[in-house]
Amino acid sequence: MNIRTVQLPLLICFFSLACGGMAVSGEETPADLLRLADAAFAEERYLAAGELYLNASAAFAAAGDDEMRRDAFRKAKRAGWILGEFPLNRTSAGETIASEIPVLTPQERDSFLEPGESIQIRSDGETWYYEGIARNIRYHNLTLIRDSLRSGGVSPFYDQILPLIKTEAWKPHTFIATGTEAIPRSALPESGLLQVWIPLPVETESQTNITVLSVEPAEYVVSGPVTTGNLGEVYLEIPLGEMEDEWVNISVKVAFTTSPRISAIDPDTIGAYDTGSDLYQRYTASQPSIHVSPEIEELASRIVGDETNPGLKAARIYEYIISTIPYSNVPHSYLAAAAYPESDFVHETGFGDCGTQSAYFAALCRAEGIPARACGGYQIVPGYAGTHFWAEYYLPGYGWQPVDVTVAEAGDWAFNATEEDRTMYKEFFLGNLDPYRCTLQTDMDENFSEEPGPDILMTLVRQNPAVICTTADSDIEMLGMLSWSLTFEDITL
Repeated sequence: MNIRTVQLPLLICFFSLACGGMAVSGEETPADLLRLADAAFAEERYLAAGELYLNASAAFAAAGDDEMRRDAFRKAKRAGWILGEFPLNRTSAGETIASEIPVLTPQERDSFLEPGESIQIRSDGETWYYEGIARNIRYHNLTLIRDSLRSGGVSPFYDQILPLIKTEAWKPHTFIATGTEAIPRSALPESGLLQVWIPLPVETESQTNITVLSVEPAEYVVSGPVTTGNLGEVYLEIPLGEMEDEWVNISVKVAFTTSPRISAIDPDTIGAYDTGSDLYQRYTASQPSIHVSPEIEELASRIVGDETNPGLKAARIYEYIISTIPYSNVPHSYLAAAAYPESDFVHETGFGDCGTQSAYFAALCRAEGIPARACGGYQIVPGYAGTHFWAEYYLPGYGWQPVDVTVAEAGDWAFNATEEDRTMYKEFFLGNLDPYRCTLQTDMDENFSEEPGPDILMTLVRQNPAVICTTADSDIEMLGMLSWSLTFEDITL
């Protein structure tokens, strides 16, 4: 019996909205402050905009206009999320690279500070660099990442999964997932309603026998638990006036069984799409995160060339991504706050993690008339549990086919791989999937039930609870995400 603990990865660096007010004349009305803030935001002066929005929110509160107070605060939160993962200026970014990758020369370090060579944004007249700049340099350099893994003596994912691919020693696994949310009572208002949506495993062809063992505090469950459809969830409403303890504690415990997915597709037997079906219409259209832009359509056409078979088209797209889009950490709070589609971001910058790579695969497939989607939750490979996304594409007569371009790329990172084994490993993840998955959503941009959209910024992924409190003047949503932890216990006999 193995117990593996998952903590929320530092995909989102917290940007404190309690940053103090920006100097103003004192004669501005709340509406004036809001207009100044909107203008600063439009001019990409996000720090100034955030402070002005906070001033406007306080001014509206003093005037007794709660609706406008909330609107101004939501905008302040958005400005904070845009900047939150970009704490480095040029000097500190260079220092970070030098500290984490000392083998680079000063000239090599400086090259990564140039436009297009790393993830960076402009705000308030200065260039700001993504906090993961050094990690991404290592991910993009096979020598660096292989040397790093060699020093630890293990090639993650590759070492655990390749033996199973070779021996076909697959079997279902049963897990118990325990999620806990602990929010300091002092961080919450004295009164008001704390709304909490917790994602749960959802039934799929490879994830079955889902049993919700407990939800606490049970007396505040309003709807659910739901474990069918496109997104699993349970929704709670907690009256803060009744919370007197030092912490507000929330927990769920769920059992589920996952099975491997092994495909055997004969391209000559793939049928024709029913282009009028709901499935085809939904999964070939653009959506907020999987955006089929004209530029992506043009690239997809070049990738597939004269190929007409949808299965072989998908194979060409798969090979293109794993050979040209190296894994990177990306600023998801920025993407969410800026409404920047995942697929567009990776297409325009060349940087993509599991979510952006999967969205990109789906967008390229959709551009070629192949229904595709990005599925999310957790990967729970022994020793390497964490939040994860992968993709699926649909073939008539065969159904949804899994694709994991990100875990496939781990074959290139492996310092101990032969080329033959590396190829076998990477080819496996086109149409096949290991059983070490916990699926929470079958597609990006799935909404929780009765979700108040304006108050929740992180709508593209559902790997952590959505927590809001409209009477709060601090970022409860971010606090809720950072306060979540999840453990998986493998109880397979």
